[in-house]
Parts: sequence; structure tokens; C-alpha cells
Amino acid sequence: MASQVKKMEGYDVVIAGGGPGGCVLAKDLTKAGKKVIIVEQGGNSTRGIGSPLGLYFGGHMEKAPFPKMFAETIEGHQVALGKGIGGGTYLYGGIAAFPDFKAFEDVGIDLKPYLEDAKRETWVEEVPDEFLGPNTKRMMDVAKELGFPFKKSIKHIKFSKCQYGCTKPTFGCPKGAKWMGKYAADEAEAHGAKLLIYTKVRDVIIEDGVAVGVNAKSVRGDQEYEIRGKAVVCCGGGKGSALMLMKSGLVEAGTRLSGDPCFTSYGLLPEGSKGMGAEHGSVIDFVDDERGILIANFITFSRFMWAMTVLPGGGLGGGIEAYKNYGRVAWMYIKIHDEGVGRILWDGSVSKTVTARDEEKMNYCQWATEKILTAMGCDPYSIRHTSPVLGHPSGSCPIGKVIDTNLETRIKNLFVCDVSSMPGAPSRPPVLTIVTLAKYFLPILLERI
Repeated sequence: MASQVKKMEGYDVVIAGGGPGGCVLAKDLTKAGKKVIIVEQGGNSTRGIGSPLGLYFGGHMEKAPFPKMFAETIEGHQVALGKGIGGGTYLYGGIAAFPDFKAFEDVGIDLKPYLEDAKRETWVEEVPDEFLGPNTKRMMDVAKELGFPFKKSIKHIKFSKCQYGCTKPTFGCPKGAKWMGKYAADEAEAHGAKLLIYTKVRDVIIEDGVAVGVNAKSVRGDQEYEIRGKAVVCCGGGKGSALMLMKSGLVEAGTRLSGDPCFTSYGLLPEGSKGMGAEHGSVIDFVDDERGILIANFITFSRFMWAMTVLPGGGLGGGIEAYKNYGRVAWMYIKIHDEGVGRILWDGSVSKTVTARDEEKMNYCQWATEKILTAMGCDPYSIRHTSPVLGHPSGSCPIGKVIDTNLETRIKNLFVCDVSSMPGAPSRPPVLTIVTLAKYFLPILLERI
């Protein structure tokens, strides 16, 4: 027998989904004296933080059958989908990148005035010189000689707390050096926000063309909720927000999807060389907005995790070889701006097509990284490229199509503020862009409530 619906009323803002944008919004709204609730299907723990298996079993992401780390599209591509308060900030390597301001200007939004606040919010720092290892410096030098102007990265990391050569960023930082949306949510809770975790939003309550709340259900029981407020903001990510809108009658949501396909290029340095496994990862990068690509030195992984990274595309033999040659490996990380051909299906599954143009960009990046790795001294015949992973599904509720420049849907007081709002594929780590967008959106929302 189903339990009675629990009614929760009187909120100024109901935030549906606990992604980084929603966490920052909740903090800023509560500090402005507003009554806020975040409804999130995942938890709010740091269980498993700092280890790959802990992250896999800790409930911080949607899973796929072993040995694949991530969930899959219906076409079989791996796709990284964060879960829990903070969303994908559990899974990212802490790499920061400035927003693609032109893409937002083209749809009528100027994000520049909000960037500095977002940088402070998310602990953005330039990588200190002492975190650049010898192979990393060599990679930067040869890349510049070849016409790829690498520079030191900016990261969402307090380097005073960070340890050189750490292999844990993508599995969560147990030292608290890497910014996660959870920290903003915890601050929001300290100021009076309600965090309703392990609870999934089913749809938005719409009365007379106005959003007045959400219907939700516990994922760990039968308890159902009717949660009402003056405004509803979807912050559930590229998949979650689109699905909530679709279930609420906005059938235009979820009909496109960007993925920023990511892959790793790697090669073997000469026998006796010391590879990049002992150096700090993702500390140099090259962003080419004209081509829509980002190339960086790869995130530092342990020997075991490096083998597991190679395993899905290289098979058992490739995984064993990667494990054996870990001490000689030089590696690079690539992300491309894709054409956004994909969609979220009604049952919540993800479909994503890698187009011919997407393939051209990946081929270009493979050519570029092979040139750089060869110039570093890698055996050209040892160079390999891993299978692409969709790094952060985005653009499923884009500005200019599903939402306007106030981030509002055609339903009054129903907004979207997360990676799904992007007007196109970010082609870069999106956290700084999402939080900058949240800072832009805050005064708009405050005027409404």
C-alpha cells in the first residue's frame, strides 16, 4: 500500500537536482534570506572519496557493468553521469576553464561581469610552477615548437592543500583541496536550506501555466512528496533536467544533446625513462575555440587505474601491457566540441551520435598528439588512443530553444540552470561556466520571488 503524499509548502525556490549550479544558487539564495529546498536523487556523503572503487560503489555516479567505470548510451559509448549533491564535481579532475563567452553572447547573455565571483566561489587558482614535472615541461615546450601554444592550467584546487603527483582528483579529494558543489550545499544548509536527498523529482506541478512545485518520490522507499514553492529551478544536469521537463509536458527538451567526447592519447618513452605517472596531472592545456578542441596533459592515475582506463578499448592484452609499461608512459587528454546530435529518451536512456564532423575533430587531435608525443621521444609505433567517453552531457535544454535569456522555459517560473542550459557543447570542463551562469541568474531569480 502506497504511503500518503507528504506535502511540503512555503518555499521560495524548489531546486530540482543537486548539481553544482543548484548548490551555489541555494547558498546564495539562503544568504539573501530566501527559503530553499534542494531535491536530489543521490546522497550527500563523501563515502568512498579518494579511491576508484570507493567512488564506483559510493553512489556518486551512474554505473555500468564492470570493467567499465561509466554508464553507457544505447549506442554503447561510455558516458559520465554524476549523482548526489554536487553532481559531476565528485568525478571531475578539478580542471577549470573560462566560459566560451562568444557562444553566450550569440544568444544574448553577457557572462563576463560574473566571472570573478564564480572564480572565487570555486577556488580557481593557476597551477604553481612546482606542480609542473619534467615531462610535463618537456611536453609544453615541444608543443609550442609545433604550433600548439600550451600554457599552465587553472584549476578548482587550493594548491596549499594539494600534494604533488596525487592520483586521486577524479575520485574525490580526501584532503578537501578540490572544490565540489557539496561544499556550497553544506553552506546553504547551514544557512537554513533543506536538502532532501535520495528523492527523485518525477515532474513539475503546473497550475494556470505557472510552475508551483514538484512531485517527487523517495528512491529508498515508497514515500511520495508534493513540494511547493514560488519558483522551480531544474539543476539535474544534461540528462536529469531534460527528463524532468519532458515529463512535465515540455516535449522540446531533450531533443538534442552534446557530449564533449574525451579520449586519451599515450605513448612509451625510451627504456629507462621515467614517465608521467609520478607527475601532477592536468596542469597544462591548449584551448582552440576556432577548432572546438582542448588538449591537456592527462590526469594522473595510479598504475591499476591506468590499466583499467585502457582496458575497455584495448582489451585484456592492452590492459596488461598498460600496467606493465606504466613507468614509461607519456599521456595526453583530449576533449572536442561535438555537433550535439543526440537526445534523452523518455525512459531516461541516452542516445548520442558521433558525427562525421566529430570524427574529423578527433582525427585532427590524434594527429596533433602523435606529433607532440613523438617529439617528446615516444616510439611512434607505441602511440595509442583510448575509446572516447562522453565527458559531460550538455545542451539538452539550450538557451534560445528551450529556455530564454532569463533561463526560463515557456512555463512561467520554471527555470533551468546547469550544463543542460548550454547553447552548445562547452568543449572544456564546464564547472566554471555553470557557476558563472548561476551568478548571472541569481539577480534575475531574486526579482521574481
